This record gives sequence, C-alpha cells and structure tokens, in this order.
Amino acid sequence: MLEILKQGLLITVVGMGIVFAMILILWGIMVLLVRLTSRTEKEEPAVESATSLSEPLAETVPGDASALAAAIAVAYALSVKPKAVFASDTQSIQTGSTWLAAGRAQQIARQTNRGRSA
Repeated sequence: MLEILKQGLLITVVGMGIVFAMILILWGIMVLLVRLTSRTEKEEPAVESATSLSEPLAETVPGDASALAAAIAVAYALSVKPKAVFASDTQSIQTGSTWLAAGRAQQIARQTNRGRSA
C-alpha cells in the first residue's frame, strides 16, 4: 500500500514538473519572439515645446476664424436642449417585444404547479 502511494506521488511530481517546465519554456519563447519582432524606435531630437506660461500656445491672428468657430460651437452646444430620444428605447427594454411576451406567456402556460395543492 505504501509503495503504491509513493509511486502515485512520484508520478504527480513528475507530471507537475513537466507542466511547469513547459510553461517556463513557452514564456522564454514568447520573450524571444518579442525581442526579435519588436522594432526599436529611434529617439527623436528633443523639440522645445511652447508650454511655458510666458509664451502663448497658439498665436491669434486678427483674420483667424478658429477662435470664433470654437465659440460658436460651444454656444450652439449649450443652447440645444437634449431631446427625449431614449424614452422609447427604455420603454421597449422595460416592456420587451411582443415576441418576448409571447414566449413568456407560453412558459407560464406550460409551468406545472409543483409543490402547490390545486
């Protein structure tokens, strides 16, 4: 009996060892493939950004209409009232379709009264 337990334990240890060895081998293969297939990006020269507080981010030109267009877009977005588009969608979700209601009615009609005295 003790010999059978030793043999079973040995088979378990060998099996688990093989599984973990294969996991480590697959991990190594994946690391190798990532290193072989990844492209090294060349470092671009540092460009000084205009993010300091002393310099404006964008120079405004008197003839430039982008600031005016942005102001008009914001004013329009604030003036438009949201429509009740989703009211019909939420109602259909709560009530369900006629096909779904028919299926539920059939399930209720087939249901047996288990545990209830008639």
